[in-house]
Amino acid sequence: MNEVIKDAKKLLELSPDHEIDEYALEKLKNRLYRLNNRNIEYLAKIEYYINGKGYDNLLRGFYEVDELKKIKFKFLEPNIEGAWNFSKPTKELKEKEGKGICETFDYDPTSLNNWLESEHADMEKVMVRAFVSDFYVPISILKKSQYHHAEEIPRQYDPVLMKLNDLWSDVRSGVLPMEIRFSLYTQTGRYSLVIDPINNKMKPHPLGYVSSVDSVDREPLDYMIFDKILAYMEYSPLVKSIFELLFETEEMSISDVAGRLNMDHNIAKNNLISLESGGFVEKKKEMYYRINMDDLKKMAEDLPSLG
Repeated sequence: MNEVIKDAKKLLELSPDHEIDEYALEKLKNRLYRLNNRNIEYLAKIEYYINGKGYDNLLRGFYEVDELKKIKFKFLEPNIEGAWNFSKPTKELKEKEGKGICETFDYDPTSLNNWLESEHADMEKVMVRAFVSDFYVPISILKKSQYHHAEEIPRQYDPVLMKLNDLWSDVRSGVLPMEIRFSLYTQTGRYSLVIDPINNKMKPHPLGYVSSVDSVDREPLDYMIFDKILAYMEYSPLVKSIFELLFETEEMSISDVAGRLNMDHNIAKNNLISLESGGFVEKKKEMYYRINMDDLKKMAEDLPSLG
């Protein structure tokens, strides 16, 4: 953990007007310790090749490499008993200038060993975008003192769905990524890879533990619109998971949401009301909520975009 703290502190100090002091450093340590103590069943280990050089530590890569030109991810030691729903078992991803080639395996939950065999691997061209889905930005005690109450401190960074070289620049400006979500757009859809850059492992998708649902067919552009909103919206991970579940299924009852995410009925209802108030979902009937893609398209037009 001390090495992680050391790498994180070095990365944050790249900020031109960094806010690292004893107060910010203590907050950083607390965030990292909490992250390290989460009970996460990772899906695979990751090695990186950044501009042709190998790294087993992404934070170090962010620190050492000024400008990202190309990157390769190698996913090793897959956890065949992990939560692979809404994920696609991946062996390798190569990216350059927003375009990539991904080597994946078909996922059959009744026969996990199938995707370990090389003859089942598929090579696919993808468009690669990403956003920082969990992060820490240092705030010094001096800056904090400018706010009267902690809850009044605005979000210090607004995540945007972007190309990897733009994300690289964001991180090097003083954003410590604790989770990065990669969206791989194919000709017919999209799948996501969620990476923990602190531990250099692949995490389950936020809906990875949800039992199989009947997903609706959507165009790649619809996925990009959704991802753009998901990246920027400032809600808890639970609310975002509910939002994504509705997007995948288009419409669900409160009871279905509660059952799929293993939560109390009233908690599901309150979070759905929160999403409805923000205009992200609409109430169709007394107990049903749905996604309205026309509304999401209008919402996405007002958000910043980086390719």
